[in-house]
Amino acid sequence: MKKIIQVKTDDPGKKKFNLVVTGLVEKVVDINPVSVYMKGNPGDTLESVVTITPSEKYPFSILGMETRGNAGIKTMLIAPAKDKKSWQVKIKSTSGKVLNLYDVLTLKTDSQYKPKLTIMVSVRFLEKKAPKS
Repeated sequence: MKKIIQVKTDDPGKKKFNLVVTGLVEKVVDINPVSVYMKGNPGDTLESVVTITPSEKYPFSILGMETRGNAGIKTMLIAPAKDKKSWQVKIKSTSGKVLNLYDVLTLKTDSQYKPKLTIMVSVRFLEKKAPKS
């Protein structure tokens, strides 16, 4: 990582100068995908799975999951199997009508570096288009 910061001073000889800050940024978690976008037709059942993998150096557990409560989007948190380290969130949605749904999943962890993880979910049920003749 490299950031450049412009510093302004009252020194008449050097009113402005750039300060460069560099450092190593370590990954604490891998979330795949970071956000979920699903679309289909009314009557379809749409499903997606998000995988959350803590890094080897910074392991953590997920303590719980909160949603904004959109009833049209069902979620389930799945803990890793004994020999695995990845968590999963299964997302499922169905609707009998044209509809746009949105929710935000907040995962609470025991990590001091990432106490909360956020996953955006967007679901669109679109009207079936008639075939062109």
